[in-house]
Amino acid sequence: MAEAADFAVALLLGGDARRLPDKLTRPLGTSSLIERAVAFARSLGPLVLLGREDQRASSARYELPFLADARPHGGPLLALVGAFERLERPWVLVLAADLPALTAEVPQRLLAQRAPGIEAVVPRHSGGIEPLCALYERSAALRAAATSSANEGPRTLLERMRVAYVEFPQAFFRNVNTERDWSQLQEQYHPR
Repeated sequence: MAEAADFAVALLLGGDARRLPDKLTRPLGTSSLIERAVAFARSLGPLVLLGREDQRASSARYELPFLADARPHGGPLLALVGAFERLERPWVLVLAADLPALTAEVPQRLLAQRAPGIEAVVPRHSGGIEPLCALYERSAALRAAATSSANEGPRTLLERMRVAYVEFPQAFFRNVNTERDWSQLQEQYHPR
């Protein structure tokens, strides 16, 4: 990993989770999705939690800085921009908390791809790209966001940045958004 002074890790706790309420706190094996995500992200570097104000109290037990989304219900782009505005380290490794298959290989390879002129390093796989599991040069992201509208997503931000894409197997980015996704994940941890 890079030196701690280089980057911060921003763990995105997610939006309203309308499709799968309380997904981060549901039991999964001996812990929950959020407990797994916090342990993984904490192992990478200086960590902040990024979530809705109503997630602050439940997140206090992790004893980590918590950045409340300054524009709730505005989508992930606005949440990320809010974090970029408040964090001081030059790089921000953004990780969505609902990616239980991530391993240390992903952030290690992203961090290794930083180079002069590169403003973001983003995983790419057969299903697309992963802007919510990516490395952003903070000041470049803020410049790109200055011309973004509130209803745009992180992919639009990347269109305005110099991006290095890193190929990965899609399996690393299996996320959990529906009851079916949750059932499949449970099978992994509690096979019959």
